Amino acid sequence: MKPPSTMTEKTAPGVCSHLYASAPDQNSTGLPFSLLLSCIMSLSAAYVPSCITAASASLLVLHSAFTYVSRDSRYQELEEGSDPLRNCIIYGYSSFLATATMLLRYKSSKILSIHLEVVLLTSLVVYGLNIVVPIIVSAENIVGHCEGSTKSWVKFIALLLGAVLLPLLIPRQYVPVDPKNPLSAPNPEQTASLLSLVFFTYLDSLVWKASKVPHLSTEALPPLSDNDQARILRAKALSMLDPLSGGGSRHIFFNIIHVFSGDMASMSIALICNATTAFVPAVSTNRLLVYLETRESGNDMLPWFWISLLFVGPVLASISVEWYMRIVLRTFVRAEALLTELIFEHAVRARAKSDAGDDGQSNANIDTLITVDLHTMEEGQHFLVLVTFVPVQLIICIVFLYKLLGWSAFVGLGLTLVMVPITGTATKSLHSVQHEKMKKTDSRVQIFTDVVNVLRMVKLFGWEEKMSEKIAQKRAVELKASRKARLIELLLIVIRNQIQLAFIRGTECVKAKVSMDRIHKFLQSTELLDSFENSGTTARVSNEEYSDKIGFHNASFTWSISTGGTASPSRNFVLTVAGDLHFKPNALNLVVGPTGSGKTSLLLALLGEMHFAPLSNDAWFNLPRSGGIAYAAQESWVLNETIRDNILFGSPYDEDRYEKVIKSCALERDLTLFAAGDQTEIGEKGLTLSGGQKARLTLARAVYSKSSILLLDDTMAALDVHTSKWIVDECLSGDLLQDRTVIMVSHNVALLSPLVQCYVTMKDGIATHSNDVEAYLDSSKELLEQLEERVDSDAKEEKKVDSSNGKLIVSEEVHKGTGASWAAIKLYITALGGKHPFIFFITFFSCLATSHLVGVVQTWYLGYWASQYNDYPPAEVSASYYLAVYGLIFLIWLILLSLAHVEFIMASVGASELIHHQLVESVLAATFRWLDETPVSRIITRSTQDIGSVDFALPMIASRVCDITISLLFKIGAVVIFTPTFLLPSIVLVALGTWVGSLYLRAQSSVKREMSIAKAPVIGMMGAVSTGIVSVRAYSAQNQFADLLMTRIDHYSRSARVFHNLQRWMAIRTETLAGIFSAGLAWYLVYFTNSNASATGFLLNLAVTFSGGIVWWVIAVNGLEAESNCLERLESYLQIDQEARLNDGRIPPAHWPSSGELRVENLSAKYAPDDPEVLHGLSFHIKSGERIGVVGRTGSGKSTLTLALLRCILTRGDVFYDGILTSTLNLDSLRSQITIIPQTPELISGNLRQNLDPFEEHADYVLNDALKSAGLVSLQEDLENEDKVNLDTPISSGGANLSVGQRQIIALARAIVRQSKLLILDEATSAIDYKTDAIIQESLRNEYNARGGDATIITIAHRLQTVMDASRIMVLDAGRIVEFDSPKALLQKSTGHFRTMQWFRIRLIDTFYQRLHLQASIFSWRKSFFWSGSST
Repeated sequence: MKPPSTMTEKTAPGVCSHLYASAPDQNSTGLPFSLLLSCIMSLSAAYVPSCITAASASLLVLHSAFTYVSRDSRYQELEEGSDPLRNCIIYGYSSFLATATMLLRYKSSKILSIHLEVVLLTSLVVYGLNIVVPIIVSAENIVGHCEGSTKSWVKFIALLLGAVLLPLLIPRQYVPVDPKNPLSAPNPEQTASLLSLVFFTYLDSLVWKASKVPHLSTEALPPLSDNDQARILRAKALSMLDPLSGGGSRHIFFNIIHVFSGDMASMSIALICNATTAFVPAVSTNRLLVYLETRESGNDMLPWFWISLLFVGPVLASISVEWYMRIVLRTFVRAEALLTELIFEHAVRARAKSDAGDDGQSNANIDTLITVDLHTMEEGQHFLVLVTFVPVQLIICIVFLYKLLGWSAFVGLGLTLVMVPITGTATKSLHSVQHEKMKKTDSRVQIFTDVVNVLRMVKLFGWEEKMSEKIAQKRAVELKASRKARLIELLLIVIRNQIQLAFIRGTECVKAKVSMDRIHKFLQSTELLDSFENSGTTARVSNEEYSDKIGFHNASFTWSISTGGTASPSRNFVLTVAGDLHFKPNALNLVVGPTGSGKTSLLLALLGEMHFAPLSNDAWFNLPRSGGIAYAAQESWVLNETIRDNILFGSPYDEDRYEKVIKSCALERDLTLFAAGDQTEIGEKGLTLSGGQKARLTLARAVYSKSSILLLDDTMAALDVHTSKWIVDECLSGDLLQDRTVIMVSHNVALLSPLVQCYVTMKDGIATHSNDVEAYLDSSKELLEQLEERVDSDAKEEKKVDSSNGKLIVSEEVHKGTGASWAAIKLYITALGGKHPFIFFITFFSCLATSHLVGVVQTWYLGYWASQYNDYPPAEVSASYYLAVYGLIFLIWLILLSLAHVEFIMASVGASELIHHQLVESVLAATFRWLDETPVSRIITRSTQDIGSVDFALPMIASRVCDITISLLFKIGAVVIFTPTFLLPSIVLVALGTWVGSLYLRAQSSVKREMSIAKAPVIGMMGAVSTGIVSVRAYSAQNQFADLLMTRIDHYSRSARVFHNLQRWMAIRTETLAGIFSAGLAWYLVYFTNSNASATGFLLNLAVTFSGGIVWWVIAVNGLEAESNCLERLESYLQIDQEARLNDGRIPPAHWPSSGELRVENLSAKYAPDDPEVLHGLSFHIKSGERIGVVGRTGSGKSTLTLALLRCILTRGDVFYDGILTSTLNLDSLRSQITIIPQTPELISGNLRQNLDPFEEHADYVLNDALKSAGLVSLQEDLENEDKVNLDTPISSGGANLSVGQRQIIALARAIVRQSKLLILDEATSAIDYKTDAIIQESLRNEYNARGGDATIITIAHRLQTVMDASRIMVLDAGRIVEFDSPKALLQKSTGHFRTMQWFRIRLIDTFYQRLHLQASIFSWRKSFFWSGSST
């Protein structure tokens, strides 16, 4: 036997001989004991009491000294350098380090522990080389070395145990990120040992638990580690991403790199390790083939060594890649949380200018950013593969190929480089196509969001089919770009050749870059409030004299910095305050003016929402915020929370104050209507509440707050006269608003004037000031109209929530078990097959199977070609012939594979189009009850996230599963054919892989569903805050909502982290099984068969690729299962409760309706099958051409009657419209011939023309005439032409860039354009000033009289002047008709309901005039006007 040093030098010249000089003494009996004590002491410091640790340290030092003193003559025989004194020094030093780790703090102790581990590992490596190398070089050395070195092996094992196993097995100490707020129960990943981290065994208990229960809820998952919590991430990193702080103007990509630089370095190291270890199986196979060719190992390692590397190599590669995947997926979850929070906080800073022409700031686009774009960025998270892995692997490949093939290797490299320009061009095309595709996606999501937001209006107008076609058109354009992008991807896959990973990651990075550019554009291009713009003029006064003033001085305001308009240059609205305008503190200030004059803009300018343009150098405006601001918007903004939570709005609960607010805001009676009282969920956009209830709820929120300044924007517009008087007497005059400044916009001068101490009038955007109520009244041309009061306000009856816990929103159903249901799978398979499913599947699988068969033949042919050089002299082997055959085989493979994938791409695009169409059709046909119970954010998530999965992720993974499955079948088939003995091991391998996959699947399916469900609340929060952004900023509640969003992000991240780790749990196990299979096959072929090198190389190639393939197969199958959850959710939306299909029922004659006659017999209605009836046996007859007024107290059934006429709710009884029973008609025919104008007008994004005529069916002159009849012309009499609203004026989503009154006028004009024979006005002019209201009523009369007077108008109104000229008035009470006659006849009934309403109103006006001391002649005229025709 050669001396150890000689063998070591031969194996590793220089390095090993140098290290051996420091090797511990082989015969030192103190080594194992010293080593174990050192390791146990140092690595168990957190678990062993201090006294025991100290005693161990002392004992260790004494033992090392004893070892040195007791040395004997045996050491003289050792080589120079094996001095036991060195052992004493080494382990004495180790003892010192171990003791220090116990005494120092955690950070210092951790550093010393790492240093100690390096010392021990160095000793292990040197000693291991001395022990192991001799037995892998020569078979002769094995027996002798093992027999003569038993003690050395014991010591080596002890060293291995102490230096490797103990550090790997000992759990880590939990160190909280925030010591002040540690986790009560840390995440197992934070305390798991290194070995548990490597093999993810800390997830074993979760996997086993999932295998025994139908579904794992989020609460059953491990808690989110504190370093993954949004709160911690925000504090540490958000400033480095925020463009207003550390982020600057740098691209968001580089900011993310900066934030996660440490993780990027770790990932790079892991990738380099993986790139290196990935070649171990190839080198091992090569050396085995060399051995088989010569049957001699020579100076090389023995075959068993290379066989063991076929197992060790893949395991090491797996460990490195899984470590990389752990870090990259963890980093992405953290980046996703940070970017979501960043987008939210930036949106909160954005100017609420509601620019319809701005693509970057709409709610739909923000939803797209946090769903589609963040999901697309996930595909590009492996960009480091291109930077580290691919270059390292390419260099190693070239070195090995050059060693094997010589200069021919550079020929292959040259061909690869020649393909680079082609791939570069294709990649550039993919980038532009992907960018265009995302723009088309934005457009489609925008119109879908618009339609969903106004879905009730769409259904009431019978527009479902036309809107579906409009969405389908946008979808077709989007899919055209999608199809083009996927074909370019296929081209890149086809030409990727041997550097396929680079092209795969390259295409993913291209798509991710497009999404990242979109996020960067949003962060850099969104217009912010003046307080956040560097160039903006702030709202603060420089003179301390005015610091406590509320008002303006020489100020003007616009909605945008870039343009002066609210929506576009065509409408340049400017709010102007010339001179001083101060609001009186601790008093009620009233802002009045006609519709569209700028009243709301005045409040928003005061809040800093508009761009400040000073008129002079000393210009200023100021709103002191030290005492707090409360704001009640004109459009009541409520959260999808309980009534109490909406009122408190984050303030502490004070029972006495709360009860006073409830009483003063007239909410006591309303709360009795709900079984859960103030714990009732009000639903999205407050759908369970009427307009008046929402108005009083937002008023209660403002009053309950401790804010010293209250801004109330027309909160009394939706209140009836009784409630309005109560609000004035109990709230505005009560002690709750005492010594508080109230600035209020209202048309209701009659009730408010006794309390008002300061008037501000608005006209054409110019604000003027008046302290004298008499002066204001004298200057008002609309005095008499403004004194008109209201009968009733609530346009919608309260819907009583039967659930005792107040829950309205139905929780999303969670599918239990593994995999998608058969119905969901069938949905996709049917859509994929199209019109000829049999032909598609036969063709696709035939081409795919044949291509993989040809691929196996291609691999075999290379071995056959190589064997010819062994059987024949090289000169007799025709290289050109074999090359031509090989090229032909490759060409056939390429054509067949391309045909299969092109066919699948075309089919999957068609399937996406069909499924999306079915989703749209289903949602559009949903019942009103389902719309009440389902949040809009959840519907939008189906259209964005789930449809996005159907577009890309699902078909890609599905095709990959088919591809890998067929490939594995052919490879395992070839292995079994050539080596039948390996049939059983193959079956065992597949069975174990399937078992591991099934365990993983049960856990992963639950987690994936919880992860998907947790995303919708995040989107919902973004949408809710975007809608009420002005209120959020007014209350300074940005941090409150940011905290709530972070809680929801953490809920999502909790399941996302577990989801990604579960995938790694499965991968490391299947890759280990694959390594065992490859090593076992090689061992069998080398030692138990006489296979030649060609056959062995062929089989080992198949085995290695099969082993790696089975890992990807399990990953792909489980990825398919995960993505199929989107099919589960989409399929459930296809099964929702739906109304009768539009084409179900009778189609009326073409001339129908020829009149507006309406006859109702015994009509009853209710909202749901289990609900009580709201209408009870109504019967009435309305002649064609009549104008009918409908009045009644809150909850009387007014709006329910309109829904019943349109068959929007469950009805019983008969309704005849122009002689035809409406229950026999299809819904499209019925609703398209009736027009309803709701109190809350609903508009879609686009221009005014598209809102009036969304399907381009009318000429412009018709639209302009309708606008004139609706009162828009009279409203804009004093405006310049360029400032007037016209058909080309952009309208933002929901009409947010218009006042509510203007929206009602547009909605009225849209109704006029339809020219229906039956027109229903449901509080259609509640937000319009009295003068414009009178003009509108007169225009309607003239418009319909000009058409022949055969149209029927049913008006639900709270202003008596609106219905006093009606033919007849219907009075409802508790769902029954109590009076139905002409106004004159109803007034003559001394005890009638209508007479009672009138008398209350007259007394109110009488009292008002007495207070103002107006002329008796005016008062007499008013009384005579109301009492004309009365016998009383």
